[in-house]
Amino acid sequence: MRNACGHVDKRNRVGQGLFICRGCGVVAHADRNASHNIATRGESVWNAGRESRVPATP
Repeated sequence: MRNACGHVDKRNRVGQGLFICRGCGVVAHADRNASHNIATRGESVWNAGRESRVPATP
């Protein structure tokens, strides 16, 4: 449902509530698409922090 191709363009958001990817043609509700993108980024940051090799402070 969300933009899987990674194409970023302000013109992808056609209207207040409509997202149409100019790269792959995915059509979705704009806010729902944005929430999926934010969740995906948050998950990758969370996982990067869990895999950190920095020693814990005592």
